[in-house]
Amino acid sequence: MTFSFKSNRPANRTTAIASGSHPVIHRRDVSGITAQAERDLLAAHHLNSADLIATGTEAKVYLLDSEQVLKVYADPDGTQAARLQTLRTFYDRLDRGRVPYALPVIHSVEQHGPLLATREALLPGRPMGEVCDLTIPEAEALYLDAVTALGALPPPSGAGPRMLLAGPGTPGAEPGLGWHPFLRRLLDTRLEAVHDILSADVPRIDTIVKDLHTLLDSPYTGPEAVVHGDLYPDNLLFAGGSVSAVVDFGTFTMTGDPLYDVSGACVYYRQYEADRLTVWRRLLDQAADRTPSSRRHLLRAYAEIIAILTCDLYPENHKPLQATGHYQWAVTVLRDLDWGS
Repeated sequence: MTFSFKSNRPANRTTAIASGSHPVIHRRDVSGITAQAERDLLAAHHLNSADLIATGTEAKVYLLDSEQVLKVYADPDGTQAARLQTLRTFYDRLDRGRVPYALPVIHSVEQHGPLLATREALLPGRPMGEVCDLTIPEAEALYLDAVTALGALPPPSGAGPRMLLAGPGTPGAEPGLGWHPFLRRLLDTRLEAVHDILSADVPRIDTIVKDLHTLLDSPYTGPEAVVHGDLYPDNLLFAGGSVSAVVDFGTFTMTGDPLYDVSGACVYYRQYEADRLTVWRRLLDQAADRTPSSRRHLLRAYAEIIAILTCDLYPENHKPLQATGHYQWAVTVLRDLDWGS
């Protein structure tokens, strides 16, 4: 059966958001897949357009056989293969028995001219946002259960950068940097690019940043785990009445506080719906009930950090940044979400 991700994230043509001359957060982008190169790649694998089973913001996914898929990425400058090899090694080293669902497996990474293709295990299920009624309490509980369960996944052994796919200009690319210092450096680097834009729409942005600096300048003594960094309903697959897999680690994946994922998942849920603030407050309340009282304040802080870090990462063609859906979502989180205050 052919289906497409009903992604809330618009495809865009920006693959790296930079501060100065150094890319800080890299995003692969499906819009860079050219038609002729895609046809050539599919022909080499005896596939055609009818084999497409999913289209996300970063890749197209084709069914190879009953056990494998082919994920196709744009790679016009030939720089992405090493990053996908890093992701492959990361997947290979995960302690999969620690979570109650499947995780991705990359079997190979192949260069095809201006495109990259990965052969990956076909994971069970379909995107939660596609097959579930996200308005019912049962779906919210399943979602939070799955996100919370990922917090039991330990980082692969061996020292490495906080951000899995850190680029040359990413703060914290060096091993051994603590969670809070890493987030502080990443936040400050991103603020160089977005502070002036946000200040026009978020009058309290300087107060928010000051409070975040106070938090991040204190020692972090909590648990550490794999942080997916982009958990929203379409990155959770659903089958047989439960979450069957978590997919699309990579761009935002880090080692750090698992509560970061919980917070992000709460505010990514139904993120563009009219009742989104009510939904987010309800999910944050439920997450707080699962969190020690001494750590509950982090749920609000991480939501603010995520909003700042990602506010300009999803541009839309022919729209100024301030009119794009993801930027408006970030402003809503920063300006209107009064939870926990």
